[in-house]
Amino acid sequence: MQWIFMLVGLVLGALADETLTASLLGALIGLGLGQALKLQGLARENAALTAQLKAFSQRFEQGTAALYERLLKLEQAATPAAEAPPVSEPISSVAEPAPEPIGSAQAAQPELDWTLDFVLPEPAPEPVAPMQATAELAAAPIKPPPAKPWKPVEPRQPTLLERGFTAAKDWLLGGNTVLRVGVVLLFLGLAFLLRYATEGVVVPVEFRYASVAASAVALLGLGWWLRLRNPNYALMLQGTGVAVLYLTVFAAMRLHPLLDPGVALGLLVLVTVFSAILALKQDALGLAAAAALGGFAAPILTSTGSGNHVALFSYFALLNAGIFAIAWFKAWRLLNLIGFVGTFGIGFAWGIRSYKPELLWSTEPFLILFFLMYVAIGLLFARRKLREALDAPENPDELLRWAARKGDYIDATVLFGPPLVGFGLQFALVQHIEFAAAFSALALGLFYLVLARLLVGRSGDRAVLLVETCLALGVVFGSLAIPLGLDARWTSAAWAVEGAGIFWLGLRQQRSLARAFALLLQMGAALAFVIGLRGGELTLLDGAPLGALMLGVALLFSYWQLRQNTQYASSWEVRGLPVLACAGLAFLYLLAPLLFAAQGTAISWALAGLLTLWLGLRIQARSFLFSAFAVQLLGGVVFMLDMAGNAATGMGGFSAGWQGLLTSSLIGFGLIAGMLLAARDPQVGNDRRLLRGLSVVLLVGLVFLNLAVLFVLPWATASAVWGGSGLLIIWLSLHLQQRASFIFGLLLQVLAGLVFLAVSPLLFGQLSAEGIRPLAHMDFWTPLVLGVAALVGAWRLQQLARREAPSALGNFSLLGLAQLLLVWGAAWWALALSSEVVRFVAPEWQASALLAVLAASVALAAFLAPRTRWAELALLCGLLTPLAGVVLLHAWHLHYHPAAQFGWLAWALLFAVHFWALRRLAAQLPAGALSAAHVLGCWLLLGVLALELRYLLLALSEYYNAWRWLGWALLPSAYLWLMALPRRWPWPVAAYPREYRVLASAPLALLMLGWFWLANVVSAGEAEPLAYLPLLNPLELGLLFALGAVFAWARLGLAELGVESLRSQWLTQGVAGASLFALLTAMVMRTAHHWGGVPYQLDALLDSMLVQAGLSIVWTLIALPLMVLGNRLGRRELWLIGAALIALVVAKLFFVELGNRGGLERIVSFIGVGVLLLVVGYFAPLPARKADADQPQEPA
Repeated sequence: MQWIFMLVGLVLGALADETLTASLLGALIGLGLGQALKLQGLARENAALTAQLKAFSQRFEQGTAALYERLLKLEQAATPAAEAPPVSEPISSVAEPAPEPIGSAQAAQPELDWTLDFVLPEPAPEPVAPMQATAELAAAPIKPPPAKPWKPVEPRQPTLLERGFTAAKDWLLGGNTVLRVGVVLLFLGLAFLLRYATEGVVVPVEFRYASVAASAVALLGLGWWLRLRNPNYALMLQGTGVAVLYLTVFAAMRLHPLLDPGVALGLLVLVTVFSAILALKQDALGLAAAAALGGFAAPILTSTGSGNHVALFSYFALLNAGIFAIAWFKAWRLLNLIGFVGTFGIGFAWGIRSYKPELLWSTEPFLILFFLMYVAIGLLFARRKLREALDAPENPDELLRWAARKGDYIDATVLFGPPLVGFGLQFALVQHIEFAAAFSALALGLFYLVLARLLVGRSGDRAVLLVETCLALGVVFGSLAIPLGLDARWTSAAWAVEGAGIFWLGLRQQRSLARAFALLLQMGAALAFVIGLRGGELTLLDGAPLGALMLGVALLFSYWQLRQNTQYASSWEVRGLPVLACAGLAFLYLLAPLLFAAQGTAISWALAGLLTLWLGLRIQARSFLFSAFAVQLLGGVVFMLDMAGNAATGMGGFSAGWQGLLTSSLIGFGLIAGMLLAARDPQVGNDRRLLRGLSVVLLVGLVFLNLAVLFVLPWATASAVWGGSGLLIIWLSLHLQQRASFIFGLLLQVLAGLVFLAVSPLLFGQLSAEGIRPLAHMDFWTPLVLGVAALVGAWRLQQLARREAPSALGNFSLLGLAQLLLVWGAAWWALALSSEVVRFVAPEWQASALLAVLAASVALAAFLAPRTRWAELALLCGLLTPLAGVVLLHAWHLHYHPAAQFGWLAWALLFAVHFWALRRLAAQLPAGALSAAHVLGCWLLLGVLALELRYLLLALSEYYNAWRWLGWALLPSAYLWLMALPRRWPWPVAAYPREYRVLASAPLALLMLGWFWLANVVSAGEAEPLAYLPLLNPLELGLLFALGAVFAWARLGLAELGVESLRSQWLTQGVAGASLFALLTAMVMRTAHHWGGVPYQLDALLDSMLVQAGLSIVWTLIALPLMVLGNRLGRRELWLIGAALIALVVAKLFFVELGNRGGLERIVSFIGVGVLLLVVGYFAPLPARKADADQPQEPA
């Protein structure tokens, strides 16, 4: 695996910067990643070995301990019982009664000492632990149970009027009454002074406001300084200062535009927050009340009569925010009362005086805000009071009684005041808008009902009084909405609701007459409502939709209550349950014709039937099931009647266009989905008669689906619809064991594909992108839908085939059909995606796009195959590399660059998916297919990298020279070198050594050998800008590298292929020798071409004496080492080969060079060859023939 990382890093580095440094850096990074993965694997192996060693050491210690115990028992048994020493005698007295010989005592002494030293310390502490534990348990004192504290009887709580009178008396007469009166007077005086100063004093207005603000700050500072010495006095001063600050800021903003509204708003927020902090820090209700009173008095005292209600209510919002913040920490009823009365009282006074309907949308948000604020303040008051109540019992029954008695945690003013006063103001604001008051009451009722539900979830039974109050308010305001918005036409709906209430009470009180009256009342209301229906112009029926809704809900409520309490009902009521359910559902279905025309009614009924079916299956009610299918079929009938009416009027039966498509499709899908939901239910699935009836529903749904196609879609688009319909039919047929519909679904998919091929230009036409957008035309979606439908059908079929479930489909081979559908679907999938790429992607980007699409598709298939246990899909993933090869052939041209236009990313993604898929699917793929996939992937990877290297080297040449030749062979040769090494490579080579070392390498070795001979013969060795040096030029170094790789691999690979060892040795050496001879021969010709100016053409080279002389000398130099080695090693065959080569040189000298009279080349040839022959004759004579016994034996 390390070399793969290194090669990938090398390629990525070259692509990133196209320099040698970047390539080396990428290779080093890739090698580092490979090493890191290897080290991680070694760490895991080390951990496993450590665990094994630890287990072995534990077993060894256990065995040693057992052996020691056995030896100890044997030694104790060998000692006589009479020689055992008494307990009171020392150990040294053991040897006195029976003296032993010196030799035996010395021999036994070390073993005895070792044994005693080893075991004596262990048994000593064993009996101590239980004694200590017993002593500790005995010494532990027994704690008596805690006594339950005595609770005194609570005295009677004063009423709200008594508490208010007492608080007012204490505030006025308790403490320093004169001080309090003076504070009030001081506040009023400062307010009047401020107003007077704005009218007649010549002092700058800024100075006036600054003086007043400074006096307020001084009051605050003095009050804070005196808070510990005289708390009451300090609190009054602080309250006065806060109120004056409110007044000053508001006047500076309104009377004299000294402050911008934003600045004034910020100051008011600061004063509000500051006053709240002071009140909280000192636990001062009086300070908070004084601050609130001053704040509410400020706009009254500084009013100019301009009527700027937005500024006024914004100011009140700030004040109430401060009160809300205080209510979060303190349960101050007086402060809540001041804020509520001030806010809604002043708002009410402003409304009487200045409100106009045009001011609704600038007033309504403030009313809602103030309402929500004081509802929240009331809840915070209750929460604080409940937290302070520590005597709440734990028993639920006692908790309910305690919560009923504990009524002081509710602030009645802020609980009942906001809804009553707020709704009154809301009614006054929106009375000029029709139904606004009704919807306001309804929204208010819903708000309190939701609030009650939230309180039940948060507080349980502790706030039962608050919950019941909210419920009462919700019911009151919800009931109030009906008479505010409806007229006498809603009498029947009111009767139905009333009847539902009476029926519920009759069930609770077990009164049969009351229930009978309630049912009669509901039926009468339903009959009255139906009689009042008329045909509509814009809708199918003319009536009150909300009345039908209330009737339906009331009837279904009675049905549900009766269903849940059948033990209290009589037999006739139980038998009438389906009638109640069908009647309630019928009135709910009436909403559609009351609101929509024919098509809208049909759509609504289709969806309503689906919802009804789901509910019926959930609650196991067959009346819901039959009602659902009935209303869906009735919707289809209404749609067909509307089509017939359009045809009768001359508009055409299918003139509805997209509306008709939507209506028919929804009806069809609704019927099919309803049938699927019903078939999945166990009770419905076990009823064969009901399933046969549902098959009729299925066929009707399919009819409507195919009918929808005829409204707007052409043939190509209709094919997609038919493909999806075929899939649904196959699926349902398999589930319902319907043979005929199963065959029809298969034929429908085939027909859809053939029709699309006949009308689309994908196979027989010219693809054009004019007027269409990518992924937004039916020439893409139709084959994609056909492919997905076929693939899903194949998956379903193979699932059933694997289970070997008994089927009513006859003798069909489900597995064979699944394989055919898989191939069919994969072909459509490939056609859809590849045609989209070819149609819209530029030609230079098509290869990268096709590779990316191919990789993504195979990745998806490889992800799904193990999860679905689909072996055929896993086998289909093996086509990744062949298809990538097809893409490579499609993109191939003379200057093809694999990494261009993000090709590097596409190829990297493809190979990553390839190896990931092979590793993930190894358990599912057959051995042959897995082996072939590894081999093909290896070839493709080397081919792409070779093409990339060839293109990079192509930049170094203007015509086909050595650099281009090297690009083909370097990486495959390097691969052969790596596979020839005996080391263990990472996955996948380690897991599949035969595939990578033998099967993939053998064709590469033959290919490299052929490349060697072709490049050696054809290439002249030009490698600009490098000069030509024999054997030291890029071409010949590359040839040697490739030949060495082939030779290194052949030494091991031929044996793996089954070639005999001796034969493979002779074959390898012969091929290598012949190739080296050809290389050196061509080297002479290339040298003559570059250095002697001989044209690199065969005739010119053979006619050149320079070439002939060089060949003679080089061949002799080749023969020299062969003969010397043959002599030294005693190998006659080597010596004879060299001798044959010498003979060839001599013959060439006489037949070729001898005809060149006067040529210097002939002289050099003869002299050089002669000297070399002298050397050979002296150092390498013919070795003697060895005996037969000395001949090397062929290994077995």
